[in-house]
Amino acid sequence: MIDISGHLRDRRREIGFLQEDQPIVVNCCGYQAFRTKSLWKKRPQGRVDYQLLYIYKGRGEFLINKKRMFCDAGTIILYRPGEEQFYSYFCEDAPEVFWIHFTGSDVEKILNKYSIKSGYVGESSYLKHMFQEIIVELQLKKTGYETMIICEFCKMIAWISRTMQDTNKTVGEDIHMDQLILHLNQNYQKEWSVKEMADYCGFSVGYFGHIFKKTMQVSPMQYLTELRMSKAKDFLMEEGMRIAEVADLVGYKDPLYFSRVFKKTVGCSPADYREDGGYLEMIKTSNMHERPL
Repeated sequence: MIDISGHLRDRRREIGFLQEDQPIVVNCCGYQAFRTKSLWKKRPQGRVDYQLLYIYKGRGEFLINKKRMFCDAGTIILYRPGEEQFYSYFCEDAPEVFWIHFTGSDVEKILNKYSIKSGYVGESSYLKHMFQEIIVELQLKKTGYETMIICEFCKMIAWISRTMQDTNKTVGEDIHMDQLILHLNQNYQKEWSVKEMADYCGFSVGYFGHIFKKTMQVSPMQYLTELRMSKAKDFLMEEGMRIAEVADLVGYKDPLYFSRVFKKTVGCSPADYREDGGYLEMIKTSNMHERPL
């Protein structure tokens, strides 16, 4: 059995550590590989901190939602404070497992925000690397290690959330949509139609429109318009650049039409935006978020 770990404190407690005077505290993090010896762990009362396990290779048996089940490589298991725990690893399955215990006043809010739960994320060398980085920081405890650990932990949570959402998509859909978004950001000044975007992805127009809005929360043409207006705002801040030139740079041959679209999208004319340095837009945005007394 290989057992590598790093700990925040010198002493150990089977029930863990509760600390709520800080938003996030990583108590410990580790890696275990089972080659010649099996392991089982049972905690009827759970721990006082949170535990996240990641099966990198092989498989293990876990108590999840009061049911015992086998979970294969690529699965994460989340145990909350006070939740009954049971898990076991059999050496014949050659499991490799990463684990992390954490606590803090904001942890539950963060987990809920990112919808973190037990589930499949895949066999990822990137996730493995994040665990390893936290282990090293806890072992060496160099200057700023606590900040480094929190940053790595937050990145880990965001990555898990993103990956779990992506598993609900068809792989081909995800790849083609990402490629289109990158292509639009590099070629926003060109003439585009919804059909041309759909053709780029290899989808029918109707199917493309549905998938795009589901992914980006806006229609394809609305996304393109907002992208162009964002670029136009940057150009308008450049000294000596005429509005007609800005319009042409972001894909509009008619400066008057560009101005109408800009005002409708941003809330003020290009000339006013340039004169006030975007201040009018900031006032509009601020007023939209004000709550009536």
